[in-house]
Amino acid sequence: MADAPVIFRVWHRLRAWVLQTSHLVLIAGGLSALAALAAVSALAVNDFHTVRVGHQNHAAMLARVLEDQATRTVQTTGLALESLATSPALTAAVSEPRRMHDALNQALAALSFLRGLAVVDAGGRVVASTLPADVESFVDLARLGPSVVVGRTVQGGLTPGRSLQSVRLGAAAAAAPAGVAFIPVMHGYKNEAGHVLVLVALVNPDSLSSFQHLTLESDIFDSVVTSYDGQVLATSGAAVALAGTRVNSIPVFSQFLPRQEHATYLGVGVLGERQIVSFRASAVMPLVVVVETSYRVAVQSWLADARSLIGIGLALVALVLGLTFAVWRGIRIRERARRAIDAAQARIARNERDLSVLMRSVQELIFRTDAQGVITYVNAHWTVMTGTPPARAIGKRLHDLVEPRSRNDVIRAIDPRSPDGVRVCQVFSRAAEGKEMMFQVAVVPLVAAGRVISFAGSAVDETERWMAQQQLQAQIAFQDLLLETNPLPISVTDAQDRFVRVNKAWEEYKGRARATVLGKAVAECLPPDEVKVHESANKQLVRWGGRALVDTQVRHGDGSRRDTRLAKAAIADEHGQITGVLTILMDVSEFREAERATQEARDAAEEASRAKSEFVANMSHELRTPLQSILGFAELGMLRSHAQPKLAGMFEDIHSGGQRMLTLVNDLLEVSKLESTVGTFHMERIDLRGVVRPVIRELEPLLERSHLMMDLRMSDLPLVAKADPLRFQQVIRNVVANAIKFSPPGSTITLEGYTDPQGQAHIVVRDEGPGIPPSELQSIFEAFVQSSKTKDGSGGTGLGLAICRKIVEAMGGRIFAENAPASGAAFHIILPARGQAETMPAPLE
Repeated sequence: MADAPVIFRVWHRLRAWVLQTSHLVLIAGGLSALAALAAVSALAVNDFHTVRVGHQNHAAMLARVLEDQATRTVQTTGLALESLATSPALTAAVSEPRRMHDALNQALAALSFLRGLAVVDAGGRVVASTLPADVESFVDLARLGPSVVVGRTVQGGLTPGRSLQSVRLGAAAAAAPAGVAFIPVMHGYKNEAGHVLVLVALVNPDSLSSFQHLTLESDIFDSVVTSYDGQVLATSGAAVALAGTRVNSIPVFSQFLPRQEHATYLGVGVLGERQIVSFRASAVMPLVVVVETSYRVAVQSWLADARSLIGIGLALVALVLGLTFAVWRGIRIRERARRAIDAAQARIARNERDLSVLMRSVQELIFRTDAQGVITYVNAHWTVMTGTPPARAIGKRLHDLVEPRSRNDVIRAIDPRSPDGVRVCQVFSRAAEGKEMMFQVAVVPLVAAGRVISFAGSAVDETERWMAQQQLQAQIAFQDLLLETNPLPISVTDAQDRFVRVNKAWEEYKGRARATVLGKAVAECLPPDEVKVHESANKQLVRWGGRALVDTQVRHGDGSRRDTRLAKAAIADEHGQITGVLTILMDVSEFREAERATQEARDAAEEASRAKSEFVANMSHELRTPLQSILGFAELGMLRSHAQPKLAGMFEDIHSGGQRMLTLVNDLLEVSKLESTVGTFHMERIDLRGVVRPVIRELEPLLERSHLMMDLRMSDLPLVAKADPLRFQQVIRNVVANAIKFSPPGSTITLEGYTDPQGQAHIVVRDEGPGIPPSELQSIFEAFVQSSKTKDGSGGTGLGLAICRKIVEAMGGRIFAENAPASGAAFHIILPARGQAETMPAPLE
């Protein structure tokens, strides 16, 4: 028996050695098998990876080529439309269909991939087209694609048919063979008359398909060209039946676009569930090209090359596994059990870790209380909501943390006696800085052994939504107040011309209570003539949107007819759809009456002015005849009375008075001629220097007699203006004669001519006379008005400056006077700059 412990120890050592050897054999056999399998697998995987990458690269290259061709096709169409939009034949103010047709045909001849070209106005009428059947028909532009903006080119989806007859308005679409369609490309522009027109190009999708057939040199690849929303525009191969359908459920549209413009992936494609797919989106046009081949084809290609390698590798692995199978089988059960235990422990640890991370990352407040509502747990979101650590909440009662008005709701939510499962309530609380917050709280009782032992709940912060709702309600109330207090009658109708709202001013204006019109059609509530005006304007606004002004007569509540301006505006919803029309009534009866009264007064004043001018002209002509006789006899008496000085002086006084009278009559005739509608000016482009100098030479005797000097300062450059030479000389003559008349002997009169910074011809006449009182600087240009400093009889008739102003203003210029800083006055004559033009008579108004 003494040898038993020794034998036992030897047995244990031998058993340990056997177990260790078996373990080493198993490891060695497994490693050998794994090594062989890994080597074969690595070779096979590398070979398969090479085959698959080759297919992916080939698909990506094909997608790039096809996308470039499709983009260039549509982009070329857009550039052609932009070029056509500047063609004189298409932008003329008055449409000439023949010229437009020729221009479109010429462009179509250069674009072989187009079915046709057309010009459509804003109302949908085809103005010109390369397809004669389309001309003068009306089409629905909305069915061709997005709304067209002036100066921009847009592309629509695949449209069945050969021409625009397939989208006609008010008529059945023209029949077309199956598979015949076009892709519309539209460009908006304005003609010289400001009308909005749309150029429409019909791209033939078969041209895209033909290029795809030529590009895809093998039968294993298929391709489709789609729009951004997934509509198939052109196909090749097995995808030909998909033309016109939508494939937006594949990952190209649901996962990649618009975040990635091109990618290659293995997954769902257009033609199957497991495909090698490569797509590329155009950077400038709404086009997507998808090229794909079956994953099965790639596997078959790889298997055809790797069959022998896989066989040798599998045989080697089978041999190694056969040698180690006996040992491996003995320990398999034990290892499986140990792995199962380890996996279970790992799952528990992982679940605990995931739950902890989930509780920390959730965006809601998660809490737990005992049966009495005392908080036992809160997640990290408590800190985000309150600014305090979660430990501050532990041990506090839930209903003590809310506003007093919400405490009863919280107490009912954590009542253990309540039979409800999930308890939901809204509670209000205050943050640390005093801000009021609103939460949606959900509480669930946790039951054990038939009784509630605790509560678990969550709180969602809905403060922003609650505040937004409060602000929205306040805004709506404010808008209602504005509408009701607006003094203008306002009504709102829906798209079916039914009243949905009127304000108080509308009730008072129309004499009808809102309860009698709301919900009723306009035709039931207004007179027929008003209904016609409203329905016509509303129809246009519902269709096109925008605003409109309509002048009409509206029946007032007292039965009278009032001149009224209707201001209408379309009302759109959040999707841009027109849902109704806002109408504002503006009573303009008093304004129209004032217009009529003003027109009548203007007509009466013009008639009185015409009668006055005719009277002055007739009287002046009648006075000239006896004045000529008086002057003639006075001159005769002066010649024959040299021997009698007294008598000669009397005749001289008569002659002087007659001359002054004749001057007055001539001025009256000139004024009446200027004020009549028969006087004309012969305007021409002249150099004013050549007009002014003859007048100065003509007045030199008068200057010498008055002992005055003339300082003539004319520009060395031409002083060009458009004027009547004779009339302008009359102005210079009157102004310089006035300066001579009022200048003291020995003084100097300055006449300066130059071009001012605005390019206007500027003439200034300065004297050293008594000047003009500041209060009279404007009135001296009125008829029969003289300066108070010249009313001693030397100032003439008071018509000279009035005639000057009328002449200068008739030539588009202006004349004004100002006092010189020292003494004297300066008269400024300004004529605007004029371009080269033919001489033509200009009526004086």
